[in-house]
Amino acid sequence: MSLSERLLAESSLTARQFASLTSYVRVASGEIRLRDAALIASSGRIRGNPQKTLTLGSYYRTLTQAKTNVRRSLVTVLVGIQLGVVRPEELRRLFELVGAGARELSEEEQKRFVRILQALLNRMIL
Repeated sequence: MSLSERLLAESSLTARQFASLTSYVRVASGEIRLRDAALIASSGRIRGNPQKTLTLGSYYRTLTQAKTNVRRSLVTVLVGIQLGVVRPEELRRLFELVGAGARELSEEEQKRFVRILQALLNRMIL
């Protein structure tokens, strides 16, 4: 299990939304085309014909849902800060930790990283 998969399991995003966001970042950078992004997001399809790619409309809908989830999550953090439930200095540490996890980690390092992340999350919420 990759670090991204471990973080995804703790997030409010679905696997399809994660795939849509990941492929969209590649579209925005010019690495792939939009149709290719829909094809990537089609993998693991449960409903409909698994061999058919997602329509662009379905891809956009999933992408919009993913962006909305991320936005709401960020606003929820801001509300937590405003209420004093989340400490800004702990949030800074959390972001630094996640940034440090961007490099390749062994399976054992990933498990340790997730344990540290969970401990920090538990500690930062009053």
